[in-house]
Amino acid sequence: MPSQPESLAELFRSLDLTLTIRAHKEEEEAWACLITRPDGRTYEIEMVSFFDVDPESGEEWAVEPTPTRVLSVLAGTDVESEDEDDEGAAEETAAEIRAFLGDESYDLLLELDEGSFG
Repeated sequence: MPSQPESLAELFRSLDLTLTIRAHKEEEEAWACLITRPDGRTYEIEMVSFFDVDPESGEEWAVEPTPTRVLSVLAGTDVESEDEDDEGAAEETAAEIRAFLGDESYDLLLELDEGSFG
């Protein structure tokens, strides 16, 4: 019996997900990400940016998406809705991600993400 994933990278591999990235057309240093399950179902992140920060200087620079970074975004559900009055955007997005990953995998994602930054 396979052991439970202990990192976001292991979770990504265990779910046999595929990540396709492309530069965002309108925003420099932004990406569009498409996550695909083995059954062909997809989840799209329309625009996201990632930055690394030098802990000593505080200087930051843009970096490309990785499976771990993208899963962390899914766990955070830090969503900006195009409709400023849409207060339920984060909850709706979390429900979509839960449906995409499945309850058990989504709960594990939240646990692993919290542990990687906690």
